[in-house]
Amino acid sequence: MKIFKAQGLLAVIILSAAIVGCGVQGKPESNLGSTAAPTASSAPEPTPVLNTKEAIIYLTDAELNETVEQPVKLTYETDADLVKAAIAELQKDAGENALSLWKPIEVKTVELADGLVTIDIHLPDEARLGAPGEMFVIETLKSTLFQFDFVKSIELLVDGAEIETLMGHVELEHPMNKE
Repeated sequence: MKIFKAQGLLAVIILSAAIVGCGVQGKPESNLGSTAAPTASSAPEPTPVLNTKEAIIYLTDAELNETVEQPVKLTYETDADLVKAAIAELQKDAGENALSLWKPIEVKTVELADGLVTIDIHLPDEARLGAPGEMFVIETLKSTLFQFDFVKSIELLVDGAEIETLMGHVELEHPMNKE
């Protein structure tokens, strides 16, 4: 009977050790003298360097008589980001005296390559204006983007296509070149 109890106790000890050993397998060892190879840790991503630039965003007055200059600070990483930030600011109103004609226009894509900014937009019905409004839409875009030295020309597309006129009044150049 004593042998049977000793064997039972030995079996319980072995079983307990096996269970405890299985639970520790996935945990890292904390022994300083351990010879286990360290796991590869990913290096932290380098923080992008953000630049700021003071720029002028060109809007219009409420009566569509003249352009209104709105100074802003743009934050960007690359020249393409600077163009995108300027267009985003161009879509914001600046108060009672400055109106953005770009606000209702959906900007689908903006690309910069070799000094050419290509902007693909969607023009909803509420963004369509008369001749003075159409002229200011184009003029505010050109004035805003051509202030950057690296922008040499602008290609304005509507739903991916070159069109003769944006809203039916003013002829578009493809591309519009800096003068």
